[in-house]
Amino acid sequence: MLDPAPPRRLEPDRLAVLEGDDPEQIVRALVHAPVTGRDLQARGVLAPGELARGLAAVQGAGEYVFSDAWLTELRAAVRERLAARAASSPLDPGVALAELLPAEPWAPYVLNLLEVERRGAKAYLPGATAALGERAQAASELETQLAQEEIAKVQDKQLAAFLEEAGRLRRVGDGFAVSTELYDRGRELLSRLDQITLAGFRDALGVGRRTAQLLLERYDADGLTLRRGDVRVLRRARGSTR
Repeated sequence: MLDPAPPRRLEPDRLAVLEGDDPEQIVRALVHAPVTGRDLQARGVLAPGELARGLAAVQGAGEYVFSDAWLTELRAAVRERLAARAASSPLDPGVALAELLPAEPWAPYVLNLLEVERRGAKAYLPGATAALGERAQAASELETQLAQEEIAKVQDKQLAAFLEEAGRLRRVGDGFAVSTELYDRGRELLSRLDQITLAGFRDALGVGRRTAQLLLERYDADGLTLRRGDVRVLRRARGSTR
């Protein structure tokens, strides 16, 4: 028996290779998509020693081996997907690593061979960076509004996330934003208040009740304050909470 798992159509060249005595050529003929050495050995095409010699002729990652052609095809598909993502979503050109490859056991091993940039939990085309693109005007208008008003409603959540990451605003509540200047001013005020209450913080900062409440909730989320009923305390004063 030359191959217990042959392709559906007859491939004379493949059969000729399998009839030969070169383990490297035989393994190249058998391997395309990822497969383990154990799986190949279970086919019984080569003796263990010959199989070990043959496996040196193909790409490997972890316990899996695969052909150069398969890896090249996968790289091209991944780059095409990342390029499409960058074109359709310039503010967030990355694809989650968990979504980049099929949910196959070989995926974690092959990931490092794809020639992509990994930043946190996402993959990017090499050199790809987030850009405002057509949203530049909307970003400018939002920043102008925040310079004139204490709080603004932001419909474009992706734009708000981009501007916050760039240090150009702070998101508060569900779909609102404040300027970084107001956020920092409120944070500095916390340590000067004898007691951090909503009313006291609002009056000291000179903002409306809603803005004060959303800011305090953001400080809670950022780990700066801890709410106890109607009063908040600074977390840095409680070493056990760090």
